[in-house]
Amino acid sequence: MGGARRSWVLAGLIASAAMVVVRPAAAGYDLAPESPVALPAGDLPTEAAGIRKTLEVYVRAVENKDVQLFRSVKPNLSDEEEKRARAAFKSVQSQVVRISVLSLDVRDGRAVVKVARRDTLNGSIVSSFPQTFQLAKETSGWTIQDIGR
Repeated sequence: MGGARRSWVLAGLIASAAMVVVRPAAAGYDLAPESPVALPAGDLPTEAAGIRKTLEVYVRAVENKDVQLFRSVKPNLSDEEEKRARAAFKSVQSQVVRISVLSLDVRDGRAVVKVARRDTLNGSIVSSFPQTFQLAKETSGWTIQDIGR
């Protein structure tokens, strides 16, 4: 293969790879590498990165069935909520959670985050539903105050 042809083929492969990388943003979401939490593309509040980090820890807690990690981002976890979480964790062998943030409203140290959540249970059963997170800014970072639908 000639040098010009080889360069053209290489350029085509690079362009194809670039299209794959750009697709998530073009679909309207900003995906951090390896993040289970997608933020909407465009202008976001400066607090978005910290909120994403809190939601990522929440996802990791659910996927790892880790109540202590769950409590680290939701310190006001009630006894009843802990009981429900433990029962939910026992009811599945594996759980993969993906969150797409639909809206992010941040005011005066509080945030309301509306998301679309997609869970894959035991490798095949898919459950999709909306969730709303109420967060508060603490000295250590953002914490979840309430989780609703």
